[in-house]
Amino acid sequence: MQEVKVTVIGGIISDEELQMYIARGRRNQPHNELVAISVNLDGDYADIDYKYASQLMPQRFSMGGDMIIENFETLNKAKQAEYLDKVTNDIN
Repeated sequence: MQEVKVTVIGGIISDEELQMYIARGRRNQPHNELVAISVNLDGDYADIDYKYASQLMPQRFSMGGDMIIENFETLNKAKQAEYLDKVTNDIN
């Protein structure tokens, strides 16, 4: 397992807190390798940005409206109707 590059802006965090952030990043996307974390401290708040080596794309996906959908059944009835009514460009 590769070491995670850590950047902390605006203060200092404990090693225990850092390990919790790393564990959270690995738990949130277990199929992607966590390579970097950026922690921006603002008073009592911490904005955390995770960077991964690769982002896995769904094996089957399509464009619905302005979003990529993996499973048609997860859309509500209005979005399903919008998707079915879309007109494709016929460029030869």
